[in-house]
Amino acid sequence: MRLWVITSPDDFASEYDDIEEMFRRGLTRLILDKRTRSDGFARTDEYERWLLGLPMECRDRIWLSGTPDMAERLDLRGCVCDARLLMGDVPERLKRINCIARVSSVDEYAALPDWVSGVLVGPVFQPLSALGPAETLGLDFVEKISKMECWGNCPPALILGGGVDVDSLEDFRRFAPAGVASLGGIWNYADPVNAFVKLNRTCGSAPL
Repeated sequence: MRLWVITSPDDFASEYDDIEEMFRRGLTRLILDKRTRSDGFARTDEYERWLLGLPMECRDRIWLSGTPDMAERLDLRGCVCDARLLMGDVPERLKRINCIARVSSVDEYAALPDWVSGVLVGPVFQPLSALGPAETLGLDFVEKISKMECWGNCPPALILGGGVDVDSLEDFRRFAPAGVASLGGIWNYADPVNAFVKLNRTCGSAPL
């Protein structure tokens, strides 16, 4: 079970140092997702400026919260985006991008095209990073989609998020997901690198 780390929504002084240290200590999947003044994800130029703070070789381990086109332009490993953006008429060249779809309903999950490589489902539990109560999907929803057979023998990789920490991992593990995504389980701690090391060790590892 792989650990996906979601960036803190706000920039802070030691962020780049912490992320580089996580990469050195085994982080293979970072989701770049930044808060903006307007609704939605950051613009391409805003992400480009942020990425300048990390070595170029790190880009192969970063998925952008945005669109396949943005990920292609920034030469990143892939993108994480709303499932609806991956339906309909998508240019063939963008189908080669490693796309993870954010899914919050059974209908979205069932309607995903077969070229999508993974699904990020959540929040399953109350997010540790949320400032107030959030609408959660719960374990019953995860169980329902884990039993669906929309893609025959090749379903997209299942990634679960929302409330991921060392104590909740067993609840997620029973669905045998390819990975779990954590934000508050890392950045809510005074020492996020140590929090990552503990959570990553508890996850173990399994190839996607």
